[in-house]
Amino acid sequence: MKVINKTKGLIISHRCSLARNLSSRMRGLILSDRKDLVLVSPREDIKSSSIHMALMQYPIDVLWLDSNMKVVDLRRNIQPLNPLVKDTWRIYKPGKPAKYVVELGKENIIGTEVGDEIEFR
Repeated sequence: MKVINKTKGLIISHRCSLARNLSSRMRGLILSDRKDLVLVSPREDIKSSSIHMALMQYPIDVLWLDSNMKVVDLRRNIQPLNPLVKDTWRIYKPGKPAKYVVELGKENIIGTEVGDEIEFR
């Protein structure tokens, strides 16, 4: 599916996978080749839409969307966990409750801001 910033008229991802069930959400992009992924949380909140970077192979950009498909938070260039770099030992959480977590290759969200409306097509 495509991920589109409706507010700005930008295509964020031309090919994005969807992770709906528990195992695919937990697996996420761990040990994968580069791809884009939408994680669908079981409920709209902060805890179930948090992510980690353990076993990741590359940096990513992340959008957190509410159930109305509005960007509630975003983070650019999140680095993979590196045991030697303490700043990478963390859980990333949105500032507001989110239903969808869009994990994208680095530099895919240029021009996207909090409040923008996103569409999956």
